[in-house]
Amino acid sequence: MKILVSMVFTALVASGCQATTNDSLAKALSADLPDRLSTHRVEFALDLKTDTAKHSWPELGIKTNEGTLIYYDGEQSEVFFADSQVSTRLTPTHKYSDNYWVTDRLDEWPMHMEVMISFNEADGDKYFYHNPVEQYSSVEEVGKTIGSVETTEMWATMVVHEMFHHFQYNTPEWVAYAKSTIGTLPYDIRNLVALANEDSDFLKMVQLENHMLLQAIGESDPGVRDDWVTIYLASRQARINKYKAEHPHLEQVENYYTIQEGSARYIEYQSMFVLNSRSQEASSPIVKGDPRFKAYSEFKTISLDSDEFNYLVYAGPTDYHYTIGFNTMRLLDVLGVEYKKTLLKTPEKALYQYLKD
Repeated sequence: MKILVSMVFTALVASGCQATTNDSLAKALSADLPDRLSTHRVEFALDLKTDTAKHSWPELGIKTNEGTLIYYDGEQSEVFFADSQVSTRLTPTHKYSDNYWVTDRLDEWPMHMEVMISFNEADGDKYFYHNPVEQYSSVEEVGKTIGSVETTEMWATMVVHEMFHHFQYNTPEWVAYAKSTIGTLPYDIRNLVALANEDSDFLKMVQLENHMLLQAIGESDPGVRDDWVTIYLASRQARINKYKAEHPHLEQVENYYTIQEGSARYIEYQSMFVLNSRSQEASSPIVKGDPRFKAYSEFKTISLDSDEFNYLVYAGPTDYHYTIGFNTMRLLDVLGVEYKKTLLKTPEKALYQYLKD
């Protein structure tokens, strides 16, 4: 099984810029990384991950970085924090340090924003075989594919999303379940997306469930909120029952990806509030000399009802599992349910089961 986690679709940049980040991060990285725009964007994203972890998911902040990441820009790929497998299987064309070197561009894909890992023996000689690797295109290249991504700040929230995926695959229980259970099923995320795209009744049912979650999140009366939760759970089960004969693995695959993508979207959203807080502080981290850094202007106001952020809560056919997972986690927060300490360590337990409990 080869997994491209959070794919948006199935010459080095030299600069005199300097990123202002927290002291501990700067000391950990600056000695081994060159003074380049790519470096300072990566430092900015790592700093954002650290700050997001402090108030949203403390375990995510234990490591400064989760492992190797590759930054694509033009004809070259910049490799940060290469582990032994990456170092052995990719050939540097220029080496600055063990933590930073350059190789020829690894592929012709127009955009990267994913964690790549494979459990398929056919990929046994690849740098990502049993080895999660973060891969990002530059802000400029991402913007060519996703027009709404115009700033380094928005790009960084997407990077934090992928860093959380790497964190997932650094959790032994999670990676074992992905390999031994989800990876062996004759049904995967492509089947799930195809079903949502091709069966309008299925999509309508999912979107109604999402509406119920949103109603529960926004309800101030605990009794009415509980009613919405009860109705949601019954509706979800009715959908599963309707489709399980034809799609016997639907529920298990959906449960897995609802956690995988829902939790990463949750962290992405939480990182936006860090940026919102920074927009109100005079001494916030900056990326000097970066023409795509806009002083947090995008994040001075965050509203899930606005066009800029509504994608987070809209359940579309290609990403409904992101949205259902994201909104379920938001509802669990409202209810005061503790789930973060066990979520990745017990991946066989679906998010909806936390609501049932």
